[in-house]
Amino acid sequence: MKVQYPILIEPGTDETAWGIIVPDLPGCFSAADDEADVLANAREAILLHLEDAETIPEPTSLAKLRDDPEYAGFIAGLVDVDLSAIEGPAKRINVTIPAGLLARIDAAARARGMTRSAFLSSAALREIGS
Repeated sequence: MKVQYPILIEPGTDETAWGIIVPDLPGCFSAADDEADVLANAREAILLHLEDAETIPEPTSLAKLRDDPEYAGFIAGLVDVDLSAIEGPAKRINVTIPAGLLARIDAAARARGMTRSAFLSSAALREIGS
């Protein structure tokens, strides 16, 4: 399953590296000497952080972060993270779901730009984490 985590970037200078924090994962941070390495370093930091996590938190929207005064002056970005590196490869299963509920699931998944499988996985992760 793939998710997009927001990151906040503090621009580097000739003397300092680019700073990277992941607000949804307290204590998760990284740095990059070159701007071109920011996203790859952030992705690596996120995966390392999530390896030891009991639950995988839902990503916060960029709009919510943009309005938070704590993050004023940072550059916001999104990092695609493939959680199969942590959770293992996808496995095909058979489930039985009432037709009406399945139609609602499919409509909700389409509205979010997700596949049925991604939507159900996301809903399961939220439920397990609560």
